[in-house]
Amino acid sequence: MTDQVAIAFAIGYIGDAFHGSQIQPEIRTVQRDLQIAIKKAKFAGSNPKFKLASRTDAGVNARMNVGVCKIQNSVWENMGEARFRRAINDHLSDAVIWSAKETKIEFNPRIASRRIYRYRLECMKGFNNDFDEEMVIEAMSLFEGKHDFTGFCRPEQGRETTRQIDWCKPWRIDGRLVGFEIAAKSFLWNQVRRIAWTLCDVAQGICSIDQIKFALKNGEEPHHFGLGSSRWLILWEIEYEDVSFNDGNNNLFTNLTAPPKGLGERNFPLWQDASDLEQKRMLIESWIPSI
Repeated sequence: MTDQVAIAFAIGYIGDAFHGSQIQPEIRTVQRDLQIAIKKAKFAGSNPKFKLASRTDAGVNARMNVGVCKIQNSVWENMGEARFRRAINDHLSDAVIWSAKETKIEFNPRIASRRIYRYRLECMKGFNNDFDEEMVIEAMSLFEGKHDFTGFCRPEQGRETTRQIDWCKPWRIDGRLVGFEIAAKSFLWNQVRRIAWTLCDVAQGICSIDQIKFALKNGEEPHHFGLGSSRWLILWEIEYEDVSFNDGNNNLFTNLTAPPKGLGERNFPLWQDASDLEQKRMLIESWIPSI
């Protein structure tokens, strides 16, 4: 019998403040900052152990990533959720733990039932008001189901490239096509960003429906393939069979500003910068009740 408990927590962060989520020597990452913050909070010992659910690249924002750490049961009973969050958040910047709860001691955040990402296509150069929206939505649906995504990822040695996509559907705000939402139990490295690039190419008439079908059927990479910016990718939610979080910020990004008419080569980058700042502001504002 153990006197430890496992505390699962939901954390959000600003992507471009970190060089990704995983620990790297002498580089600021989400995991490294968390390690330092938990250590400074002094409730988990001098060498706190914890896990994060999902690996994110530099620049990728997270509304919800999930972690777990083990602490003494007496400490948790004394602190409770609010004090647990505050103890860590006091030592974090550009990231906030916004929910925490006790879970089973063997809980592993990596073993999720579903991961959900959103990608804001309208901020990509070339994705404008003159595209065939129905064709782009049809292209989204092609990624649903079980496929070999060799052509839509950065392959890693020894890792299977077949994935089951639960859905890939339009992300809309007030009827406007903002981007897409995609869900699966797990994703490959760069998979969502490569899908984003392909959908942008469909909007521009560079990539056809048949090319996507061929690439998915044969596990091959289209000749024009590229990688969408991490700037517009958001780790939206992670679902588990037996753990859920007090989700007060699920309505985040419901009023993102639409791109103005007549954007050109000279002023589009400025609008991108403004959109980036708007997203960060909304993320940070959603954290305020958790501090």
